[in-house]
Amino acid sequence: MSKLYDKKNNGTYVEFIFLKCIPGKFEGCQLNFKYYREHNKIYELNFGWTNVTIKNYIEVTTKFPLEMLNNFILNRTYSSFEKHLYQLEWKKLREDKTYHLRFFGSQQDFSIIVVDDAVRQFGRDLETEWKEGIRLAQ
Repeated sequence: MSKLYDKKNNGTYVEFIFLKCIPGKFEGCQLNFKYYREHNKIYELNFGWTNVTIKNYIEVTTKFPLEMLNNFILNRTYSSFEKHLYQLEWKKLREDKTYHLRFFGSQQDFSIIVVDDAVRQFGRDLETEWKEGIRLAQ
């Protein structure tokens, strides 16, 4: 599982878990997303993303804050064509290397305050879990 904690409140965080993966560029994975505030689960969602979306999401987070992806200027927002959690937005705060991160989808709107290094580690954790899910599916 990959977790990203709020810098100001350790009990507030998001969590992604890969439930099932199907290898292939045009295939995808079933994921579980949870949002916690003060150690209480506020929201939970099982959803699917294509492997293309997962690959892009990992690139955006491992190289955070990324300015360009696939020759498109991000302008502090990553968007995909997915229904759930299709957008990740970030805004630089005054505090050094600190960002307001917003997870947004058709029925989701959650935010946390993060440090850039934590987002990059979160991206590396996602990548490790995704690769393991693909490996187990083969």
